[in-house]
Amino acid sequence: MSGGAPLRVAVFVGTRADLGPLSEVLVVLDAAEDIDLQILTGVAYSPAELAAAMPATKPAEQWAGQIHALAQPLATVTADTMLDHGPLLAAGMGALLRQLAPQVLVVLGDRWELLYVVPAAFLDAVAIVHLHGGEVTEGAVDERVRHAVTKLADQHCVASPDAARRLRQMGEPAQRVHVTGAPGLDRLGQLEPLSDAELGQLLGVEVQRPVALFTYHPPTADGGVPVGRWAAEALAATLEHCGTVVATYPGMDTGRDEIIAALATAAAADPRVVLVEALGARYPKVLASVDVVVGNSSSGVIEAASVHRPAVNIGDRQRGRLSGDNVLDAAEGHDAVSAAVAAALTDESAERARATVNPYGHGQASTRILDIVRAAPGSPRIKPFVDSPVEDG
Repeated sequence: MSGGAPLRVAVFVGTRADLGPLSEVLVVLDAAEDIDLQILTGVAYSPAELAAAMPATKPAEQWAGQIHALAQPLATVTADTMLDHGPLLAAGMGALLRQLAPQVLVVLGDRWELLYVVPAAFLDAVAIVHLHGGEVTEGAVDERVRHAVTKLADQHCVASPDAARRLRQMGEPAQRVHVTGAPGLDRLGQLEPLSDAELGQLLGVEVQRPVALFTYHPPTADGGVPVGRWAAEALAATLEHCGTVVATYPGMDTGRDEIIAALATAAAADPRVVLVEALGARYPKVLASVDVVVGNSSSGVIEAASVHRPAVNIGDRQRGRLSGDNVLDAAEGHDAVSAAVAAALTDESAERARATVNPYGHGQASTRILDIVRAAPGSPRIKPFVDSPVEDG
């Protein structure tokens, strides 16, 4: 756009699951003179909390002027609180659409809250740009949310060719599907591992090798599973082989409180456990400096390959997701995780991780996404369904 008013773009940031991979996208959009960036929140963050967690490209108080709450943040996450919170998000989204009148809405991934945020924009004829569609995570309800958002979105910025193929299989026109790579990789760059002293100073502890980064989220596809016990067993198995385990809180899903309680109990009993709510801006340097990533987070499947770290992927939450040669899969339970962590810490595994080419790209996704966002308002409102050849039967 030239000579006219800036393109008003709203980006939804609900939790750290959004903020991490969206960080560089937000920076690039904010720096573009032809973009008027507005940021929406209302699940894990208040506007002040999100402003404090934003990239350090400008002071938090400057970010604060661009952040708008759809609802107050959730204090606890259960099925009941999500059911109560969803309509508040939808109402807040309707009000802010009238107030801000964005021309484009950018959303990432597959979180349950998108079911309340995206439909309002769709009904208001706002062009929707969806990031990280087309992926598979069969062990989480996020799987269905992701595909639902796909059908409402106008443009798709996908992380890998296999994701693009799935979107075309879902009937999405090929000209609306763009392989940009994973934007979360843009913040990793050419990171060098920190020394033990530097890593210890960053975390506020004295680290002992091997060091693990541990994140365990509730597997949400099946209810009633013992997520607290599984998290405790996985952490105990990791401690058998590691001198320091940096454990972060799980995401905003049902079962979160059980996992936090298990992590807190372990941290109180064992000083080798460094429990943090979120690493935030420290995440890239910590990721590049650990010896292994353990858990069931997309961090191990997507980001770890870019810094050439072995990753142990536990259970079914990420089942079906594309992964690099650095990833070792393990079933739930102490023994399976212990065996996988031991294997991940071998010289052979380290060498394989060093040779891994990340299937999600090599950075610079954010600049590609910027171009797609700029063009998004020109997307035709009518989106044809493209049939794929199938066998009758």
